Amino acid sequence: MKFLIVVGTSREGRNSIYPAREARDQLSDLGHDAELFDLKNYDIPFLGLQRHTTEDPHPDVEEFGQKVEKSDGIILVTPIYNHSYSGELKNAIDHLYPEYDDLPFSYITVSAGGFGGIRALPHLHEVTLELGGHPGPDIPVSNVKSIFEDGELVDDEYRESFREFAEEYIDFCGKFN
Repeated sequence: MKFLIVVGTSREGRNSIYPAREARDQLSDLGHDAELFDLKNYDIPFLGLQRHTTEDPHPDVEEFGQKVEKSDGIILVTPIYNHSYSGELKNAIDHLYPEYDDLPFSYITVSAGGFGGIRALPHLHEVTLELGGHPGPDIPVSNVKSIFEDGELVDDEYRESFREFAEEYIDFCGKFN
């Protein structure tokens, strides 16, 4: 299967890139194609028109849309922002709509504290349902600065949790593909 992992913030000093890379590596180790779509590398404009409503979408929006269409599942990765997910991720998500129909989603929420961004999960589930997607497994990552050192996962319990998350998501996606 082919998975798209959307890294939902481009903020300097962000730590959510590390769990995104870990998920990519776990899925790859299990024999699947997992690609990062890192918003830091794209210039997604503020939403004006959705991709499907214009003949000339922004090139980065077009690339995002094509990657979503080719995916068997999407993993959204975001730090918690004021008890929700990042506005940057929301803006990117909203550029597409029919592309998400019937796709299985999964979520990685990240925090420097002890709750792992869990307050963002209900918001992500609601948006996924509105888009015609299927909310799937999640992994809240707490204390991200202490479980990753220099970008490498150093916590064995989280390593096992990421492996279980990847296996569960592959099984979940198998129900829809």
